[in-house]
Amino acid sequence: MTQTMKALFVVPGPEGGAYEFREIPVPTPGPGEVLVAIRAAGTNRGELLARPLLRSDNPAVKPMRAGIEFAGEIIALGDGVSMWKPGDRIMARGLGGYAEYTVVPQRALMRVPEGMSWAEAAAIPNVFVTAHDAIVSNAAVKPGESVLVTAGSSGVGTVAIQITRHIGANPVLATTRSIAKGGALRALGAHEIIDTSKPGWVDAVLAATSGRGIDAIIDQVGGPLLADHIRVLALKGRLVSVGRNAGRVGDCDLDEVARKRASIIGVTFRTRSPEEALVCSERFAADLLGAFSTGALKPVLDRTFPFERIADAHAYMLGDAQIGKIVITMEDAR
Repeated sequence: MTQTMKALFVVPGPEGGAYEFREIPVPTPGPGEVLVAIRAAGTNRGELLARPLLRSDNPAVKPMRAGIEFAGEIIALGDGVSMWKPGDRIMARGLGGYAEYTVVPQRALMRVPEGMSWAEAAAIPNVFVTAHDAIVSNAAVKPGESVLVTAGSSGVGTVAIQITRHIGANPVLATTRSIAKGGALRALGAHEIIDTSKPGWVDAVLAATSGRGIDAIIDQVGGPLLADHIRVLALKGRLVSVGRNAGRVGDCDLDEVARKRASIIGVTFRTRSPEEALVCSERFAADLLGAFSTGALKPVLDRTFPFERIADAHAYMLGDAQIGKIVITMEDAR
């Protein structure tokens, strides 16, 4: 095994964080950890949204390893690891995914489903754990309830459509600003496609629910849609704010929130402890990992980029052309 490896860091700068490749020692797994040779790593929009905050005039901000999910092969075991062995194909949420190797707690590991490629596996951990946490743990969606998934073509959106259909939500509505993506979203399970670029989209949502409104909204858009989201919620509806990609601030009618006895629920991994984050992964794996083997759930892989072209992958993401996940492959990195 090589003693050093290539890893991508986010380095604070005057205008925010900048990416920098560094050669660093291959890490050693500690107790309860494994060393993984990374074969593919998923990209996430939250990484790009966080970079402007990583300014060098903040002394608390330090250079850090980049990447939060990956798929790869176990190379070495730390003390106390008994459920896994070298050579096992795994996927996980974990820090330092943009690198040739990383260490990760064994509790975070999920076995790659039989026959799945590395790139497909790397498209699973973050979005599926995030969506499961939002839909099942927080919104507590029940069979027969109506669900609205915003930014349906995003990584989380494509997964949220599948999970809500899998647990029996009906109808499942997905929003997009590009109606050309509607066919792909229907293929994933959306009953109706809502074009939020059109002024009458609120009426379309209410019509799709026979005027009753939506029981649970799984939202990645944020502030610009807040007021209309409150309008389309049903009595006792739940709005789960997963992402705020279009803005963090929005107006809404608080009297409507009170009248509907609605809940606005915020979810993030930024303020969760490592233990809380591990529990989210474990809940998802226990609840839904088997559904990949039956074909009930599947990763949605838009395209891949080689490790050295990660800047191109992020530029492509900002163009909003993708449906599903953009994944970095590591085959040529070593």
